[in-house]
Amino acid sequence: MPRSSTWISQLSARVIPADPVHRIMSTSTFVNTFGNGLFATVEVIYFTIIVGLSPAKVALALSIAGGISLLVSIPAGQLSDRVGPRNIAVAAMAIEGVVMAQLIFVESYLPFLLINIILGILNNISQTMRMATIASMGQGESRVTIRAYQRAITNFGISLGTVFAGIGLAINTPTAYKVLLVGDACTFLLAAYVFHRLPFVVPTVERGEPITFQALKDRRFVAATASNAINSLHFVLQSVAIPLWVVRETNAPRWWVSVIMITNTIGVTLFQVTASKGTGHIFGGAKRYREASLAIAIACAFYAASHGVSAYIACALLVIAMAIHTFGELVGSAGSWSIGFGLADERHQGQYQGVWSLSWGLGGAVGPAFVTAMAITLGQRGWAIMAAIFLANGILMHALVTKKWIKTPEYVDIK
Repeated sequence: MPRSSTWISQLSARVIPADPVHRIMSTSTFVNTFGNGLFATVEVIYFTIIVGLSPAKVALALSIAGGISLLVSIPAGQLSDRVGPRNIAVAAMAIEGVVMAQLIFVESYLPFLLINIILGILNNISQTMRMATIASMGQGESRVTIRAYQRAITNFGISLGTVFAGIGLAINTPTAYKVLLVGDACTFLLAAYVFHRLPFVVPTVERGEPITFQALKDRRFVAATASNAINSLHFVLQSVAIPLWVVRETNAPRWWVSVIMITNTIGVTLFQVTASKGTGHIFGGAKRYREASLAIAIACAFYAASHGVSAYIACALLVIAMAIHTFGELVGSAGSWSIGFGLADERHQGQYQGVWSLSWGLGGAVGPAFVTAMAITLGQRGWAIMAAIFLANGILMHALVTKKWIKTPEYVDIK
């Protein structure tokens, strides 16, 4: 076999799972996230420049939609346990596609707000169902690996969608933007069709059983969810604080933002599955989570050091910071999934994953204001504070899961 073919096969194995059922899940994820890349790239531009809504109103609508959508996470998980997640996910994605298409008719603020609220609710439901489906596909490291494949393909799909969205940005006409919006709507319908090809997941709770809030009563799980919300702030660093920091507080050229973001995208796409190894047991997940917190804290120090130095040194420091940050993201994500799956009651995985998803939602809701205040308002002091928060959070999560502050207890990894 030619070396080029071997290289391509190895590269594909990092993104495409070998198991045919898992491949169906990945295909649905790719189609869905390709559309997300189309939409996220042009949404704010279209509705501010073409439709004429103010940036402040657009931001407010998205924040309101994000906040309201969090309210459905736990009920969606409850429903998943009683009905099975597959068909609910299919219905949510299909309806989301139909609703998404209505955005091309929006000409004022209220319809924009209402449609985004509906989209946020449906997206939250479908994501909770995806996690519940993954939880049913295996145990230990196998389901963490499945989730890692979804993460790798998500990065690839969004990146590819962003590239295609650039065509619409270059044409820069209302029709071009509307074509992208309709294209995104179609990807939801196609993703739903593919997802329906997955095997039906048998409900784990009888429909007649009383509705419980077991996950919310599980103090250990709720504490872990709160810790994960703090950890999720590092994603907001990448999307909000770091671009602002590079442009406003360093001598690096503006386009260097793209370079460091591409560094992250390539790293996550190629190495997320590899980084999931050794996380089958929650003790392994806790160990990886603590390692990630240390890495992100070190990355914060490098980001801070890029202020006040020459452009060349700033560029080098920023790339080093993002490389370390990406390592933290890789092992931290794997650790987070291991803990989120492993601490949950197997009969109520839907409910538990609904609670766990709140950590990402809360981090996304409060994160932009927090990281901006830290990095831009406080500057290097703020980066030091964030480094301390990330480091302490990793230590606390490790202690919460393993009941040990320093040494991870001996364990046998679950494949």
